[in-house]
Amino acid sequence: LGALEAAISIYYNYTGQAGSCFNIDSMIIPARKHWIRHGRLDWLSSIHIHVNKSKIQHTTESRRSLMNEVKWTETDRAWGYQTCTEVYQPMPTNGITDFEVPYQPNKTQYFQHCQRKWGVMPRPNWEEMYFMGQDISAGSNIFLTNGELDPWRAAGIQSLPKGSPNSIIIRTIEHGAHHFDLRPSHPQDPPSVKKVRKEQKTHIQSWIEEWRQRYSDDEL
Repeated sequence: LGALEAAISIYYNYTGQAGSCFNIDSMIIPARKHWIRHGRLDWLSSIHIHVNKSKIQHTTESRRSLMNEVKWTETDRAWGYQTCTEVYQPMPTNGITDFEVPYQPNKTQYFQHCQRKWGVMPRPNWEEMYFMGQDISAGSNIFLTNGELDPWRAAGIQSLPKGSPNSIIIRTIEHGAHHFDLRPSHPQDPPSVKKVRKEQKTHIQSWIEEWRQRYSDDEL
């Protein structure tokens, strides 16, 4: 508990030593987007957090107007659509095997939200069915990465089942965060992510060349 307190104190700049780097106002809109994607529409319908420079006011407001107030970027819209189709997000919590407040997602409500927002219906089991879950030995030409510092790494595939082909590669990026290798390059990128990106490029190029050799223009 002491370590948790210390971590939270740093995040919220409890002592004030970090100056004004932490601005809770800037977190409100991202928090709304997060709860919308995770199906916590009940939270949004009961409390509207209105922020101005001096205080936070709680007012009751309709869910629809609150969701419309959020300004979505291109990335937000792309991820929002994906969470309503392929990457199903609402997850039940129990407060025992996790540190969340116990919650059971309202599947009907979430489906209605996706239908209204995007005109699509979620496919909760699509990932497991399409990508064969943990058993990916029947696949090929797959490069899987996990960031060493990424909490999601616990849910990632970190070892290959027996009999998997050599074209399935798994790498853990030292000092890497969530999908670090997929972000734009930066002068301060550590050698670990540079190495993985180079390896990814080499394998993808070889897979493309293999396909070209196997399926020539004459055969197509």
